[in-house]
Amino acid sequence: REDFDATVDFVATGGYALRAYERFAKIRKTKEGLWRVSNPMIAQTYRMNVGTIVEATMLKVRLVSARGASKTGLAGRVRFGGRMLGEVEEYFVETMVPGDTFVFAGEILRYEAMVEDEVYVSRSTATSPRVPAYAGGKFPLSTFLAAGVRALLAAPERWKTLPSQVRDWLNLQRQRSRLPGRFDLLVETFENRGRHYLVAYPFEGRLAHQTLGMLLTRRLERAGLNPLGFVANDYALAVYAVSDMSLAVKHGRLSLDDLFDQDMLGDDLEAWLAESALMKRTFRYCAVIAGLIERRFPGKEKTGRQVTFSTDLIYDVLRRHQSDHILLRAARADAATGLLDVRRLGDMLARIKGRIAHQPLAHVSPLSVPVLLEIGRESVGGDASEALLAEAEEDLVREAMG
Repeated sequence: REDFDATVDFVATGGYALRAYERFAKIRKTKEGLWRVSNPMIAQTYRMNVGTIVEATMLKVRLVSARGASKTGLAGRVRFGGRMLGEVEEYFVETMVPGDTFVFAGEILRYEAMVEDEVYVSRSTATSPRVPAYAGGKFPLSTFLAAGVRALLAAPERWKTLPSQVRDWLNLQRQRSRLPGRFDLLVETFENRGRHYLVAYPFEGRLAHQTLGMLLTRRLERAGLNPLGFVANDYALAVYAVSDMSLAVKHGRLSLDDLFDQDMLGDDLEAWLAESALMKRTFRYCAVIAGLIERRFPGKEKTGRQVTFSTDLIYDVLRRHQSDHILLRAARADAATGLLDVRRLGDMLARIKGRIAHQPLAHVSPLSVPVLLEIGRESVGGDASEALLAEAEEDLVREAMG
């Protein structure tokens, strides 16, 4: 009933924070107590916007002077514009906070701020930039397939149906490390080329792993282990850091049970959402679908930039004056389910509680090679980049094979 009343109030007034604006009063109550559309123009606009498809937004990447860039991400302090480098999908940008670095257009860039439909960046010399990921890679393994893969790995007697190369690879993993269990979580820690790695094998899909990686790096930062970044694929997640995580676990400075505790989906998740642009993007989708912002009008249509500007302003107003607005609640729910896979991540954390198998290693394990190769997949100028990547791949495989 509470949600129904809030929905009616939203259509009638826009909500407490927006009731002073006539344009948000879509319906009015008559003397007879019936709700009627306020005027014919609202009905016409509604019909024109029913079924609006919310497409993936592309953002322009603009190079700015480092001295004009905002360390806090506040758009008003970024004043020194430069040339346009290209476009990147908003899905990737919203996972970053000011100060993060990524590879784009053959350069290493530092994310400074997002202003409407532009991403402000400056050049960086960081050694561990992220690689842009796009929405096409968001679709995860189904829960049934993920459970089936874990069950297959935990049952060597079923491997006879697998190709011989796969059987050999799994046997090598069993010899050099251990195999992921059906209900537990295998966590490997090792050093490679001056970096210290923590590799986990949840088998929950790239989307849930990316969310887990963002939250784990926050916790490792608080623990003083200086994480540099993370990479994820459909079955594994690797976090790399300056500090020796094997040693931290051995000496009790890092508890894996605490690191993977379910409470990370509370304050840590809220803090990360507050810093990222994901909530604004999700709110924009909700606002367009709910009719708060109309894209199409008789004789004209709003651009993506105009829609972004309008919804960002409304989002800021609602956060300050009505944090329990029904569209904000819908945006949080959408972000948690569709964009972050929080429910699936929560189920995984509950499943592995007290069942984390830590395996400290002296070398890279066979199963960790594919996820480690995700680091540096984007080339950074020069004709030799492919050769260097191939050489790195050969080195990792050689080390895993012993």
